[in-house]
Amino acid sequence: MIKRIFFISAVVLLAAVSGRAEVSVKVKDISYIDGLKENQIFGYGLVVGLPGTGDTRKSPLTKSSLKNLLKNLGMEGDDITSANTAAVLVTGRLPAFVRVGDRIDVTVSSIGDAKSLEGGILVQSPLRGNDGAVYAVAQGTLAVPRIKNERRTVRTVAQIDGGAVVEREIYPEIVFRDKDDKEDENKIFIVLREWDYTVGNSIIKAVANKYPESKPVMAPGGRIQVTLVKNISIPEFISTIENIEVAPAYRAKVVVNERDGTIVTGGEVKISAALVSREGLTVEIKETGKKVSASEMKDSATVKELVDSLNATGATTVDIISILKALEASGALHAELIVR
Repeated sequence: MIKRIFFISAVVLLAAVSGRAEVSVKVKDISYIDGLKENQIFGYGLVVGLPGTGDTRKSPLTKSSLKNLLKNLGMEGDDITSANTAAVLVTGRLPAFVRVGDRIDVTVSSIGDAKSLEGGILVQSPLRGNDGAVYAVAQGTLAVPRIKNERRTVRTVAQIDGGAVVEREIYPEIVFRDKDDKEDENKIFIVLREWDYTVGNSIIKAVANKYPESKPVMAPGGRIQVTLVKNISIPEFISTIENIEVAPAYRAKVVVNERDGTIVTGGEVKISAALVSREGLTVEIKETGKKVSASEMKDSATVKELVDSLNATGATTVDIISILKALEASGALHAELIVR
């Protein structure tokens, strides 16, 4: 077998990097106001109308649930079994400011030995929060998601879009006041979705520049404390802060999906000198400025350029993923490799 050797020069292109405009994002895209969170709810229910793909006679839970359901409807029976029925768990999420009458999506999952929930109908099921109170009621026709080009589809998990009606409102608490605060000031807290000191410091400086009297500081728990400014309404104050733009500075990542061969990486993820050999394909990354011919491989200083070069030479996705794994294991890949 002829060994294919590709030389990749790891030269940092300072001119190109320095000339590139810095990307900025809004504060609300990378953070949220403490107290504004989703709330999980769940409940138990029965799915009926299945074409013989429901729970079998070996499922006493389904049998007793169906018996109780019919009893509440004024019907009695001892030997109640049906392969058209399945016991399920129903889960959903409530947005922060949810109102009575709003509809939310729910996911229905089999907890028995049903083969499929496709085509079934969920009977009215109360959904509770962690405090035991009922926040929504779900009911409707189930739909099993189908993934294109997938040979196997999970038929024991289904969805109902807008299948639950909210029965109880939620009032999130977003304004806080310390009991020991002598100045009697109201405060809000900004929480980064992924904590980073550099980004946190940028937000503090940006908020202080916009509202000096808000006195933004780092608070315990990785939160940013901001004092409400007088004579400005809370919606206007929060909206202005959320729309302040800062430069993100998170740790570099390379995300690989082995199932479909997708590779996602930032444009400036660096690689160091390394030598990787895989099934006749040898990749050598040198710290040199020597140019190589375009027919072999162009100079490379980043993962993006490495992947582009390997694609140009006909390397398979499996080869590229294996090379990235080897680079990460050797410490030559200066990024977090996430394989899914």
